[in-house]
Amino acid sequence: MFRRSARASIRLRAAALLLVAGGAAALGGCATADRRIETREFTSGLYASSRATSEARAAEGGADQTLDLCMAGTAALAAGDVNGAYRHFLDTFTDLEDLTATTGETAAAIVGSESSKRWKGDPHERCMNAYYLGVTSWLRGDPDNAAASFKAGLLRDADSEKGAAQSDFEALWFLLGMAQREAQHEDRGAQAFAKARELLPQNPYTDPARTADANVLLVVETGLGPRKAAVGEHGAQVTFVRRAYATASAEVTEAGRSLGRSAPASDVYVQAVTRGRKTLDNVNEAKAALKDAAVIGGAIIASNAGNQRNVNIGAGMILAGLLLQAEADTRHWSTLPGEIQVWTGKLPPGEHVLRVEPQDASGAPVAGTAREIRVTVRDGHVAFAWMRAGPLPTQLPAGR
Repeated sequence: MFRRSARASIRLRAAALLLVAGGAAALGGCATADRRIETREFTSGLYASSRATSEARAAEGGADQTLDLCMAGTAALAAGDVNGAYRHFLDTFTDLEDLTATTGETAAAIVGSESSKRWKGDPHERCMNAYYLGVTSWLRGDPDNAAASFKAGLLRDADSEKGAAQSDFEALWFLLGMAQREAQHEDRGAQAFAKARELLPQNPYTDPARTADANVLLVVETGLGPRKAAVGEHGAQVTFVRRAYATASAEVTEAGRSLGRSAPASDVYVQAVTRGRKTLDNVNEAKAALKDAAVIGGAIIASNAGNQRNVNIGAGMILAGLLLQAEADTRHWSTLPGEIQVWTGKLPPGEHVLRVEPQDASGAPVAGTAREIRVTVRDGHVAFAWMRAGPLPTQLPAGR
């Protein structure tokens, strides 16, 4: 009678431990900030609000500061504040260049959640940071530093564990060539143009006959980039989910005369999924296996224990297994574009007003996204322009 009651008491204490552990594990999974607010504001044309939200998060510091500043940069650029966007991308460039982590951060990510480490981005995100620094540099009238930034992005693209996917960021090669031509580098971008043509043989604007005399370059960003999600046992693995968007190309006209359509240069989803596995991906999978083994092994020991010591051992194993965080890091730069497209043309010197109208796959205009872009064409130079094929900047609601 006493032995049966003691065992019942032991099992009740073990059950209580399970409840406490489960609650602690649930609380531990809430550490990653929800950035759907900034993303929703961005896609609605509330760029100023999206930027303010990201900048407020960044001001708090912490492991996600670089991510928040990158998101603020895309919102600033979409709103037309080139200088503000440039500062954000410049401030974060060095952080994403340095892939080292402190011993404490690495240990915390192995023992606890991977998202406890400072956000350094996936390879495609580090490339996009360099891309944006190049875009904003050129928009500020500095093609030389734009070329340096595009080249830095290609060097980051080479940081992949899959050799076949190294240095294949097509848009960066093309933009590097155009920037080097404008900055009058020694080979005028010939090597970069050749690589872009190799990677983009179907893109009409990589044709050497066009690149040789084009004096206007327009970059058009369409859609939203891939969303990062946790999958597999205990969410220990990462997958990228492609997000659908309407814009397939953009028609460029001047005074009602068609000048052509933009053509795809880089699919950001493809760049994301062709990266190599990170070391912590393997660590998380091992932690997921250990987590299951600890819980199952502990349950077996506790349920078959003949004394309090073994019950405590079993309960401790269960507790450790439940508290072990194997979830993959799903933080991602959610305001990246889905695709980078380019258009080039040859126009007479002077001021030009280009109408750029995003269209869907059937050729129908995408409502609320057309805009006019002013460019100044000069002999011997390349005029550079950029736009995001999304809603026009919207004023904040009254009282916000």
